[in-house]
Amino acid sequence: MKLALSLTQRLLLLLFIFIVCYAITALCVKIVSAVLSDNLPAYLRISAMLQDVFAFIVPAVATALVVTRRPADLLMIRSRPGITVFMLVVALLFVSIPFQEAVIYWNYHITLPHWAQGFETWARQMENAAFETMKCLLGDTSVVALIVNLLIIGVAAGFSEELLFRGCLQRLLTTGGVNRHVAVWVVAVIFSALHFQLFGFVPRMLLGAYFGYLLIWTGSLWAPVAAHVLNNMMFVLTAWLQVRNGEPVTNEPSLWHPAAIAASAALSAAVLWALWKFGRRHSDKS
Repeated sequence: MKLALSLTQRLLLLLFIFIVCYAITALCVKIVSAVLSDNLPAYLRISAMLQDVFAFIVPAVATALVVTRRPADLLMIRSRPGITVFMLVVALLFVSIPFQEAVIYWNYHITLPHWAQGFETWARQMENAAFETMKCLLGDTSVVALIVNLLIIGVAAGFSEELLFRGCLQRLLTTGGVNRHVAVWVVAVIFSALHFQLFGFVPRMLLGAYFGYLLIWTGSLWAPVAAHVLNNMMFVLTAWLQVRNGEPVTNEPSLWHPAAIAASAALSAAVLWALWKFGRRHSDKS
């Protein structure tokens, strides 16, 4: 694929558009905050949608339109993977739960050196603040609220983040000559870092790498989008059921039995191997 500008220029263009769009988003969020000061859940939902559209979707699409005459091919939204890939994505979502929980548990309980205690305290406060915000967003037990949250946190966030990070940024790197494995992990680190949650950094980085490899293996953005959306929807549905059943919702991760974690890791590896093997072979070219 022939792209305009050098790799450095493309990345700077994406960064510039992202900063401008993020500033616009921040301004819009302030306006929404003033209008909906007495309705925090509505404010949070509208703010999330503004971020998805202006901070993620617009920069990705605008950059793609500038650097190529075939933006859909750059973003890999034209092709779609076969049904086998989607079935494997769903399977991995479930079999990886104990292993994911183990990584989350380990990362959450990391203790920084004494000289970094001030930073750790600040990071814990950021983590707790993000959790309280999420609790407020997911606190409504109505079915309507569940559907709205599934659409905003699940579908909109999953699609918009994948469009920017995997569809645009990762593709700019790989089409610019960067080794695809390097590109996957660089984007995964950036993806996790921009969530500003130190005690969830490693599991989110691994998740980002998984999404990145899905893009490479299947040649379609819709595979990581499906994985991301399903992951987010699982979180929303689990939290909704907990609140609805009167169970406490905490940010303290649970730890499964070591045998379950080992089995989960083995099964996850098997599914990942199957995704690698069947990804391109079963993708539908369009």
